[in-house]
Amino acid sequence: MDNQKSYQSAELIKGSVTLGIGILLFVVGAINFFSEVWRPYLHLLEGIGIFLIAVGGWNLVQYFRYKKNPDALRKVRVESMDERRLWIQYRSGNNAFKVGVTLTYLFLLVVGATETNLSIDLVWWVLAGIVVATTMTYVIFLARYERIY
Repeated sequence: MDNQKSYQSAELIKGSVTLGIGILLFVVGAINFFSEVWRPYLHLLEGIGIFLIAVGGWNLVQYFRYKKNPDALRKVRVESMDERRLWIQYRSGNNAFKVGVTLTYLFLLVVGATETNLSIDLVWWVLAGIVVATTMTYVIFLARYERIY
């Protein structure tokens, strides 16, 4: 029972800290008081802030869900220790890592081969595309391995 309380407290702390950092980054990115050198990176800070706000909000939702229904927490903890599930997650993560590294390397190769200045918007969209492709690879392999194994 005490172990469940500590897990709930960890969810509350993770959610609160992540949400706070996300709000801080979003506000800093939204304010245009920095010099021209930093201006292209402000949108990146806003994007990271929005992502952290979503993650922190999700952790807080999980905390309140587990507080309301301790059986759901017990079920999640048992499932998180299942060896089959862990193997599937590790293997899917490995495949996603390979895709992310390969796409990043290819983009760097193209940039090096062209030897031209790229716009910040193009770079941002390519990086966002790499993140989305990596995430989609992880999800696709999770579904595939769940079906196979």
